[in-house]
Amino acid sequence: MRAFVIACLLVVGSVSPSMAADRELSDFFGAYLGHGTEDSLSQPLSDREKQTRFSQVIIRPSSTENGFTIEWSTLKLKGDDIPREADTKTYLQTFRGTDKDNVFRDVTSGDPNLLQDTSWAVVSGDTLSVVQVSVAPDGSYFVTHYDRTLTATGMDVRFTRFENSRVVRAVKLSLFKGPAKVN
Repeated sequence: MRAFVIACLLVVGSVSPSMAADRELSDFFGAYLGHGTEDSLSQPLSDREKQTRFSQVIIRPSSTENGFTIEWSTLKLKGDDIPREADTKTYLQTFRGTDKDNVFRDVTSGDPNLLQDTSWAVVSGDTLSVVQVSVAPDGSYFVTHYDRTLTATGMDVRFTRFENSRVVRAVKLSLFKGPAKVN
């Protein structure tokens, strides 16, 4: 069953992009900064109770691969009205091109059937999607999905995390593109 679920995820992620005109990968290159909210999925919350996150995304051509590197950092403030603690996380991934237009594979991707993490990226229209899949020894699985959609001022980011087909986290961010060109 686990192999079937993984195969389905891989097929869905590798389907050809839609017929809409796709952006060039270079259209996504740049530095973006902004914020958004993480909603609690267990119960509806008012705007005041939503958790604010700040994020920076840098997308640049890869210096060693025919693809790109994406680096993103997230800052989450903890505390009541006056934050007492900050949780910052930074991630970096490098993707290389595949034999399919606008489809990229993480250079560290492994075989999920061997419990190795795998990740790919797809450019479809104005959106750069990155999917990450992890399988635990007991067969449970975790999928993180990022849609980074270009806008007139930068990009909108939608992050969703699934654990065994259940959405456990959803975040929406609006980022502004910085003035400097990222190489």
